[in-house]
Amino acid sequence: MKTTRKRILVADCHEDVLITLERLLEDAGFDTTTVWTAKEAMKQADSHAFDLVLVNEHLPDARCEDVLRALQKRGERPPCIVMQPGTPGIVDFVRLEALGAKDVVCKHRFRQIVEMVRELLLFDRRPIPARI
Repeated sequence: MKTTRKRILVADCHEDVLITLERLLEDAGFDTTTVWTAKEAMKQADSHAFDLVLVNEHLPDARCEDVLRALQKRGERPPCIVMQPGTPGIVDFVRLEALGAKDVVCKHRFRQIVEMVRELLLFDRRPIPARI
């Protein structure tokens, strides 16, 4: 019996982050769609169903708060994880949780992000590839 892979939308303006997360998430059994801007993220969210959204704190055309608010307006929405360039503080978490973010994480902690995605989606636990 074939199982459906969970779909993840990743929005970040740094190519290295997009490439690394795409590879690690797909190796872990997820389907990924990567975008550079908030506008592209919302276009994808309008036309496809995603099980989870990873969004960078700052995108070229908007902040993550704008994306979270736009997703909130849609009613039913996937869980979101906000990625920041550094270690998030409690103030960041409280502020973003109020907008619906499930968690806040340093975007360069790739394996931690994959683990968070797995936990949020209650995904089968396969080993994370050690290619990076």
